[in-house]
Amino acid sequence: MKNIENLRDQYNNIEIPTELDNIINTAIDKKPNIFSAYFRKAGIVAASIIVIFTSAVNISPAFAQSMSNIPVVSSMVKLVNFKTYTAENGNMEANINVAKVEGLSNKELENELNSKFIEEGQKEYSNFLKEMKELKGDAHKSVGTSYEVKTDTDSIYSIVYSKYETAGSSDIQYKAYTIDKKNQAVVTLNSLFKDNSYIDIISNNIKEQMREQMKTDNSKVYFIDSSDDTGDNFDKIKADQTFYINSDGNIVILFNKYDVAPGYMGAPEFVIPTDVVSNILLNRGLVK
Repeated sequence: MKNIENLRDQYNNIEIPTELDNIINTAIDKKPNIFSAYFRKAGIVAASIIVIFTSAVNISPAFAQSMSNIPVVSSMVKLVNFKTYTAENGNMEANINVAKVEGLSNKELENELNSKFIEEGQKEYSNFLKEMKELKGDAHKSVGTSYEVKTDTDSIYSIVYSKYETAGSSDIQYKAYTIDKKNQAVVTLNSLFKDNSYIDIISNNIKEQMREQMKTDNSKVYFIDSSDDTGDNFDKIKADQTFYINSDGNIVILFNKYDVAPGYMGAPEFVIPTDVVSNILLNRGLVK
């Protein structure tokens, strides 16, 4: 407790150099141009903060000394864009983003994930180039991939990979990676449960959610309870169904576009209430 109080006192007693006011005011007076891309704006803001902070440290030795006494988290998991493959010919276009994970203490896992991301990106890009060459750019088609951090807590880091493809109609496909930060391992769906009964239990809950949504919203349609013999009715999830764990500690099941609903419904996802699966959960502290 004393350590926390000492750190707080150190923080409150940091001497802020008077020159810092001039630096900040000068930065504010210089109005930047408006960029069309959001990330360029974010980069300029971040760079400005770094310049101001660095200048303050250089101006005041007391400020620098005070900052050196404040502890910093040494390891932080983050996702960055490693490479972007682009191609365009006529009406065909590709924008393949390859992500990179940084900050895992388990470097073997980090390298394995990054190798997988690179492999996925190269495969998509290679397939597109081959198709573009065969069709000579005459087809209307675009392909894009992206990565998004869905959850970043003390215990969980969830990444969702999305592939978007348009060729007359559109398609969305997902892959997801949930990392157990404490154990430095990728979490699979079946590793969360005592046995395979989770497949039926989760599937039944999803069907209940589908029925409730269709009951309260006429615009929603799912492939269940259909009397025709097309075989399109949703039966159950796969044992390795795409999923992630959200910041509330709930399992979120992802479906690709057209898997369980018409195309206009997009790519549905369902949050599974923890009490539905609580009796069969292994106590890993991830699902709450």
